[in-house]
Parts: sequence; structure tokens; C-alpha cells
Amino acid sequence: MKTLAVMQWELRENMRNYKTAFLLMFIFGAILMALYTEVGPTANSKNVLDPFFELFAVLCPMIGILTAMDAVVGEKEKGTMELVLSKPLPRRSLLLGKFMAYVFMIVPFLVAELIAAYFWAQLSGISQYRWHLPMPSFSQWMTFVAIITCVSLLFLAITILISMFAPTTATTALCALVFMAPAHPLGGEFLRQVGLRLHIDSFAGLSIIVKFFLSVFSKYQKYALSVPDDAGLTCASLLIMTFVVLLSASIIFERQNVTFKN
Repeated sequence: MKTLAVMQWELRENMRNYKTAFLLMFIFGAILMALYTEVGPTANSKNVLDPFFELFAVLCPMIGILTAMDAVVGEKEKGTMELVLSKPLPRRSLLLGKFMAYVFMIVPFLVAELIAAYFWAQLSGISQYRWHLPMPSFSQWMTFVAIITCVSLLFLAITILISMFAPTTATTALCALVFMAPAHPLGGEFLRQVGLRLHIDSFAGLSIIVKFFLSVFSKYQKYALSVPDDAGLTCASLLIMTFVVLLSASIIFERQNVTFKN
């Protein structure tokens, strides 16, 4: 019940400071960018899913970072942390409540807007008259939505953990950006170079343990879009990582000596 109370309080706070509205417009703007700007398909694109994935593989970590970058350090900056911790509220409930609030801020908007984008691309015929590419199946599109949603959740947890140690909200965001490296094209190039040295030219023959850690790389995530078993493994891996990071953050926060400035 205490966790739910924190979640409700956090949602109200983010409605008042317009963060929720900002996230709504940020996601909507990203969809418009994918549909109507030059962020379109490359020469290797097979369908409309390709440009959407290339864009959201980078933007979804940013969504998680922007949402949670003030999770803990923001309370310190506002001078409300001492008041919050003085209440009979377990610290783990505080972190979990904030995480759940952020999930409710991101997931419904992300899923609803991407589903709407799928049907709009079909109804408007943009895939044919602009890109001359077919639409993917709805099941493959939902696989894409599931993977990038799990990516957002992982970055929510990572950013919450970082915000416990960072001196400012801005520092939290900058530090969290470092963890976006696997989603960047440089992450794909890193995998390619490692594969060349190990004489591995496909993800197909790799063990589950290796794929578990590869799930954070957008190059593997894109491969998983067309392989249902790997897509399920990717989502499960990202959720497990999210749980581990959030659990670690809760344990550390329970033992952390929080100091306050006058």
C-alpha cells in the first residue's frame, strides 16, 4: 500500500510539473520524425519497421533517462528528501513507487502511440507512396514495441540507481547516457569487430547465456525482431536485468547514508 501511495504521489507531481505531457509529446514527435522526415529507410531496409527501430532503439533509452533522472537526486535538490525519509516509509517502497509511476508514465503512451502509428501508416499509404516498402505484420510490429518498451524499463532502473549517487539531475542524465553505447551504431560495430575476431558471423548459433548479455545491443535486438524465440529471450533478459538493477538500487538505498545540505 505504501508503494502505491508513493506511485500516486509521484504521478501527481509529474502531472503538475508537465513531465508527463513532455513525454507524451516527445514520443509523438519521434513518431512524426520517423514518418515524415528524412529519418527514413536505408538501402538495406526491408519494410517500414526498419526506420522505426533504428530511431526508437536510441530514443527509448533517452525516454527512460529523461523520466527518471531526478528520481532521488531531484528530492535532494528540492530539499524534500529529509521530509520524505522522516516518514514511516521503507526506502525500497520509495524507489519501487517511483519506478512504478515512471512505468505508468511511459508504457501506455509508448504502446498506444506506436500502435496508432502502425495503423496510420497503413491508412495513409505512406509506406507505399513515400518509401515504397511493405508494412510488417502486426505481430512483428508488436514484437518491436515489446522490445523497445523493455529497453525503456531497463534505463529507468539504471537511471534511478545513478541518481542515488549523482550530485545533480544533470549529472545523472550525463552519466546514464554512457550506458546508451550498446544502442548506438558504434555498439553494432563493436559486435561486428568481435565477431570477426572470433569467426562468428551470425547470432543464430550462440548460447542462451551469450544472447542474454547481447540483449542490450540494438543490433541483436533488430535481429531478434524476425526470430520469435530470440525476441522472447531479449524481452526476458531485459526484464531480468531491470529487476536486478532495481533490487540492487533498493538494497544500496536502504544502507546509504543520505546527507542533507542546509
